[in-house]
Amino acid sequence: MSRKGFAVLLLCLLISISASAQGFKKAAIATLLERQTAKNYSVTPHFASAEICTVRHDVDGDLWGVDHWLIGDELYKSYQNPGLSCDGPYPFSVEYIYMVLFFEGATDFLVSVDVEDADLTDPTCPLPGDLLSISTTYTVTIPSAGLYQIEVPLDSSAVVEGPYFAGFYFADYIDTLSGATIVTDDVPVPCVSYNIWDTTLGFVDLTNTGFASFPSFPGRLLLYSAGTPGGSGGEEPEPAVTILTPASNEIIVDDIVIWAAETAGSGIIDYMQFEYKESGDWIEIGYDYDGIKAIRDGLNPSGTGDGYSLVWDYSGLSEGVYWLRTTVYDTLGRSDADSIQVNIDPTPPMVTLVNPAETDTICHPLVLEAVSPDEDVSVVKFEKLHAAMDYNLPVITLNQSGHGDDYCGPVCGAIAVKYWFDQGFILSMREGNQYLSADTVVERMADAMLTGQNDGTPDDLFYSGFLQYVATHGNELLLRPYRNPDYTSMRAIIQDKQLLAVMALSGTPGLYLVAAGVSGLDDVQGQYTLRVSDPLTGSIVTTAIRNDGAGGAEVLYNGNWLHLDMIITVKGYSQTVTRDYIGADISSGDGWKLTWNSSNMAEDSLYFITITATDASGRVGSATSMSLYNCSSGYAKGDYNGDGTVNIGDILYLIDYIYEDGPEPLDGGGRADANCDGSIDIGDVIYFIKHVLAAGPEPCY
Repeated sequence: MSRKGFAVLLLCLLISISASAQGFKKAAIATLLERQTAKNYSVTPHFASAEICTVRHDVDGDLWGVDHWLIGDELYKSYQNPGLSCDGPYPFSVEYIYMVLFFEGATDFLVSVDVEDADLTDPTCPLPGDLLSISTTYTVTIPSAGLYQIEVPLDSSAVVEGPYFAGFYFADYIDTLSGATIVTDDVPVPCVSYNIWDTTLGFVDLTNTGFASFPSFPGRLLLYSAGTPGGSGGEEPEPAVTILTPASNEIIVDDIVIWAAETAGSGIIDYMQFEYKESGDWIEIGYDYDGIKAIRDGLNPSGTGDGYSLVWDYSGLSEGVYWLRTTVYDTLGRSDADSIQVNIDPTPPMVTLVNPAETDTICHPLVLEAVSPDEDVSVVKFEKLHAAMDYNLPVITLNQSGHGDDYCGPVCGAIAVKYWFDQGFILSMREGNQYLSADTVVERMADAMLTGQNDGTPDDLFYSGFLQYVATHGNELLLRPYRNPDYTSMRAIIQDKQLLAVMALSGTPGLYLVAAGVSGLDDVQGQYTLRVSDPLTGSIVTTAIRNDGAGGAEVLYNGNWLHLDMIITVKGYSQTVTRDYIGADISSGDGWKLTWNSSNMAEDSLYFITITATDASGRVGSATSMSLYNCSSGYAKGDYNGDGTVNIGDILYLIDYIYEDGPEPLDGGGRADANCDGSIDIGDVIYFIKHVLAAGPEPCY
């Protein structure tokens, strides 16, 4: 923004404060605050040089809070002299502005910062002068009461050759019971702390307001700056963008979210633009201006948000190959673009398993039934996978404390890489002829995910950093994100598809965990047992997961239910899952159905039933559901012929089935395992004869 534009903006915003607002300031009261460490609140991930120097002149003594002072549009100024804080400072590049505020509770407000040179017309009393640099306006969301240091970067550094003024602007702030309290030290020094809220009054020296009705402040504002001495200071990096989803050359068959990441670590991104084309000119899809996203560090609240993303409604487009392009722009007008090709298939063979439905209890004989809106389906195949009640993945444990207090993202990435290394995908942990330790992988991941720079890892940088790591280490692993999955979807992902899942949880704290196993079914409270590799403790932790009632799930962690925002799956490129073939239907005359009657089902066991539909063009679509096989309620134990009684007729029926290839017991051949030893043989006949003729124990099923 030009100096003239900024002056006009201030004139408009500060044209005249109302009489009631002036009365509000007259009611301001200075109160001694309890000395405490301010929590840092960064409006955006910072990009700071190792040589950065903080210019701060307040003293380490008592803190005072002045409440009922901040209202409306106000600009605060603090005199800054790098020569008192930094060695060989000039030219000095000012990059960040900080202000310490006290809050009675949670609140939101808008801020921007600026730098002005020092007007030394009166050398004994400097005043704010010409505007040198200004920032974007940011939304600050304070989660709870306390003392906070608000950190805001300039859009471009202001290079100075002498003292200057740091400015902190509040846009239309309204004081409430959870309002912001201005904070000072206990040393009043004139001509260093100013406030302007009314163009008639102009800049007011807060340690000597000059108005009997306005109280003077007890000391200097806790408003200061930081930058790079010697002129080497850093502008924010040029932006860089990567499209995360859809993947390049992906066949799009359902609703799609275009998800992109800014990967240079710029703190001054303005917006992202999304476009597509089949041929010819690019056509706009839309924009994302905020890019709000959760940052997970295992320690603090994560916040929420998906980053830069947009739902693409392609329903009006014809089938074919299209280009997608995402362009990122920063507040300095710099940009970067990424483009990929995708294949749109508006009419894929979508298929749904009607019977059994998800988590049904099943027993043979059973009619499997599927439906598909695609009239071009030529065959529907049915398969099953026996799923152990207790399913464990041999994942390692790593503790983030050995790397960084906010490294849960890179640690979980390394756990995933090590898991697939142990499955034979060895290139993922090799550089040249050297194999990497898991701890080294953590550091590689942290660099790629910009974790140290962000004091945590947001999902977009976790995903893009992991992709970057994979691309430079053999390209043997495939990643895919699943947003807001419920429990059954998650269990199918890790147990039926046999993928490794990194879970992104939001709440307090926000963190990543690696799924290490599941057990049984839900309890009376609707909770399921879940095991995770926890980067905060470096151990396998047994906890609980439950559906949240809104289509997603939440995980119990340290007594808090944290929402499962996303699962990022990792698989070996050539990894396959072997399922048992049940049968197929090649005619939809009576619907897609198959009568299923098997003798090799295990009682009280879980099965994933998978259906795969193939259309005339060879495209496929699939669906999976998890069911419990249990026939205990169908027939009395030992009533193998289904006549309602247990007698010698059932003995003959069992012998005929085992030795003469006769019909299997009704409800399935598994019921013939009378002694529950896992095999069907003469032992079962002897066991059952003793039951019928000698009052022995009843059969298991």
